Amino acid sequence: MKPKVLIGVTGGIAAYKSAEVVSQLVKAGCDTRVVMTESATKFVGPLTFAALTRQKVITSIFPDTASGTEDVIYPHLYPATEADAFAVLPATADAIAKLANGFGDDIVCCSALSLKNNCKRIFCPAMNTQMWDQPVVKENTRRLLRLGWHQVGPEMGRLACGTTGYGRMSAPTAIAQIILNSVF
Repeated sequence: MKPKVLIGVTGGIAAYKSAEVVSQLVKAGCDTRVVMTESATKFVGPLTFAALTRQKVITSIFPDTASGTEDVIYPHLYPATEADAFAVLPATADAIAKLANGFGDDIVCCSALSLKNNCKRIFCPAMNTQMWDQPVVKENTRRLLRLGWHQVGPEMGRLACGTTGYGRMSAPTAIAQIILNSVF
């Protein structure tokens, strides 16, 4: 049986790198699904992920219709309750804060609340260096680690905003390999 991987894409410029992660997971034989925050759709379109996964991409906690199968009526539960691994990339400062404090006001965070206890949880920070250095972001990151999440990155490098420092999302190949190692 193929491992089920759920990717949560949030609204940061590094969202474009998540398409390569998804592609690598599909090529490796994972049943890969994608959920996206509304702000993520401003950076990469859901159609990109639908084409890569051949699966519907979920962008809202509310169903598209009032009838249908479980995954149609309860997008905040399915596919999250079936995932073997869940990765949030890029994990923005906003997403990290919401995940660390149990918010469920978007499909990515609500999916995180619906995961089974043994699901592997991975987050891949990506943000401006000054944002990454904020004490509240560091505290929220530590909280996620205490809650059993696995952190990948960030790395040092040139950021989209023109600054150089920590905040760059890890390479898609490295992220995909860590996800694969967690399910195989």
